Amino acid sequence: MTIFENVTRALARQLNPRGDLTPLDSLIDFKRFHPFCLVLRKRKSTLFWGARYVRTDYTLLDVLEAGSSPSDPTDSGNFSFKNMLDARVEGEVDVPRTVKVTGTAGLSRSSTLEVQTLSVAPKALETLHQERKLSAEHPFLKEMRDRGENLYVVMEVVETVQEVTLERAGKAEGCFSLPFFAPLGLQGSINHKEAVTIPKGCILAFRVRQLMVKGKDEWDIPHICNDNMQTFPPGGCQMEGSWLTMFTVSTGEEHEDFKTLKEEVQREIQEVKKLSRVGQSSLLTSLSKLLGKKKELQDLELTLEGALDKGHEVTLEALPQDVLVSKEAMGGILYFLGALTELSEAQQKLLIKSMEKKILPVQLRLVESTMEQNFLQDKEGVFPLQPDLLSSLGEEELTLTEALVGLSGLEVQRSGPQYTWDPDTLPHLCALYAGLSLLQLLTKAS
Repeated sequence: MTIFENVTRALARQLNPRGDLTPLDSLIDFKRFHPFCLVLRKRKSTLFWGARYVRTDYTLLDVLEAGSSPSDPTDSGNFSFKNMLDARVEGEVDVPRTVKVTGTAGLSRSSTLEVQTLSVAPKALETLHQERKLSAEHPFLKEMRDRGENLYVVMEVVETVQEVTLERAGKAEGCFSLPFFAPLGLQGSINHKEAVTIPKGCILAFRVRQLMVKGKDEWDIPHICNDNMQTFPPGGCQMEGSWLTMFTVSTGEEHEDFKTLKEEVQREIQEVKKLSRVGQSSLLTSLSKLLGKKKELQDLELTLEGALDKGHEVTLEALPQDVLVSKEAMGGILYFLGALTELSEAQQKLLIKSMEKKILPVQLRLVESTMEQNFLQDKEGVFPLQPDLLSSLGEEELTLTEALVGLSGLEVQRSGPQYTWDPDTLPHLCALYAGLSLLQLLTKAS
């Protein structure tokens, strides 16, 4: 991840563990996430690995009739974080016949980050609601209504108090011997330095509430929303609406256990199964070319979403022209693309190796078993691992699997065997579980 994304995610965990504070992942977009900004939630996202919002060029004030401006957001307090993410490893790691790393590796992010929280005051919102009607004929609102989009208003933000430069330096020296990691660039010595300057007043994280349109010019921003609520009244969407609303993002309170995630993933698997066998095999070919190229994978996701939004036909490069892709099936593909793009490039490359080694089912059972036991566990701990989960793996396959789940924060130790559980890693494991589920399905068709 970039320095900025690493810091915003760590900040959100510190201020609001497992809460609804969403970290911003792109520095260039921070001006579009100030209080009162209107944002869209990506349709095929899920709170299991984090809701994702995309900016618009409008604020709530832009789509209201002219009138007085609300009072400035209120300051809810200041916080200071110093050297939030530091790590250093020294010594020697020796796994027989597979990998040997000697020397040192360091990673640091320096400087003190001072932030403050700003929120829209309830009184200011109430006054705005009473004094200013919705501009029903605003072109942006008409476009969102026609597309059946839900709109959200940024209500609270965490922003920097002063300009800060964050630095990251990494160094690894010694001997690397790991043949199947060669594509990851892990052989030899590595030195890396980078820095980013974050300006004063830069938004790092935010909270939203849904905008509700009632009638022609009435609006509201309720405190509590559910998955069935739509920004625009039913009947206002001119496009086919079935695929727009067939998937909803659950609230955290509804994520009672791992069964909820499993059922969600299986629903989307059934949509992808609507592709013919040739279509599934061709989809796997496309993904195999893109895994490890995170930017290209994200670009594909955006392209497919944009085409569906505008009602255009969509095709995947490897799919034969006579393979039909329904909107429902494409919705499922988008769901899993969202999960795969949550993984690091290194993990994506490890998934390719796992497919070649035909060990996806073992890895899926490992992740599934771990989350079944610990999904609601909110404390760190070391737990025994069922020996049969790893018994079928050879030395190279075992190391590959350890690396894949380790990059999602699940530390597996062969002695015991056992694993270390960290509740903060749950969203990363959810995304990995979904990605493994899709790839296992597609490999069966190939």
